[in-house]
Amino acid sequence: MKRFFMLATSLLLLSTSMLFSATIGAPAATVRLTKTTPIAVADLEAEVKRYQASATQSGQNPNSVDPLQVLNLLINNELFKQGAARDGVKITDDMISKTYAAQKTNIENSYGQILTDEQFTQIINTNFGSVEAYKSMISEQLMVDTYVRLKKSAELSKPVTISDTEINSFYRKNKTQFVSPETVKLSHIFIPFNDDSATDLKNKDLLDSVAKQIKNGSISFEKAVVQYSQDTQSKSKAGDIGWLTMDNTEAQAGLGDQFFDAAFTTEVGATSDLVISNTGYHILKVLAYNETKILALDEPINPNTTSTIRDYINDKLSSEKQQEIYYAAINSLVDDLRKSATVNILYKK
Repeated sequence: MKRFFMLATSLLLLSTSMLFSATIGAPAATVRLTKTTPIAVADLEAEVKRYQASATQSGQNPNSVDPLQVLNLLINNELFKQGAARDGVKITDDMISKTYAAQKTNIENSYGQILTDEQFTQIINTNFGSVEAYKSMISEQLMVDTYVRLKKSAELSKPVTISDTEINSFYRKNKTQFVSPETVKLSHIFIPFNDDSATDLKNKDLLDSVAKQIKNGSISFEKAVVQYSQDTQSKSKAGDIGWLTMDNTEAQAGLGDQFFDAAFTTEVGATSDLVISNTGYHILKVLAYNETKILALDEPINPNTTSTIRDYINDKLSSEKQQEIYYAAINSLVDDLRKSATVNILYKK
């Protein structure tokens, strides 16, 4: 099978038996593009065990991993190394270090927190065995990526276009995924909790009185924002704090149930009574309200962006096509290398 591996994030699972019968010490294969390199049976067995472990971890049958398929992947890897070296591809320590640092940043963004070097190392060791093994994988990926972009630049530079038919078809098949939850747009008057309980009680009584004054027309909500709110970010915008969605569990955990209940039960244009959240005292005004609904193709993904469902689908399908083109370019380069190389497979199942 003349196909290159799908990089570090993919797992090749193929359905055949796993019985080994090769002679210990004999090479499983020899590969020659610029030099003759043997692939040892021991190396093949170690790689097969790695795939089996990954299969088991992902709930797949480890016996579905075919040693001959794995051997062909090792052959393709060796051909890439020899071809890249022949054609002047060099991966420096600086390139590996920058990629390693970028991966740390990506994980930090995913976790939503800054990681110490020790914490990041622990994550790498847990998922890849060691930092050295991970950096070796990075080096291999960089070599493949650099080489395929060098040799197949024409294929990779072709523009990707997504037709309206493709977008409409995807939307019809996945329409129920594009649901906008119940949303409200809010303004508030806010005084945060204080370390002093007496001050908190005073602020609570103050906003309770202000809420009543707004309701009886003694003061406008907008004037009360300027006069009483201690939220400096929203004070200059008449208290506007934007949109809140009913399914925002993070916001609900931070603000509390009473805040959410008041936000979603107060009528549009009306103001709430005093509301106590997890952070302080509020008076809410509901500026707009949207029911739960399936979004149309040209509606914004959410009220805080102009990006539409059509934009999202176009970006998703474009990304998938680009990935298909990239892997096709890798496979095409593998085919080119195979045609120029001498490969002798000695391993027998």
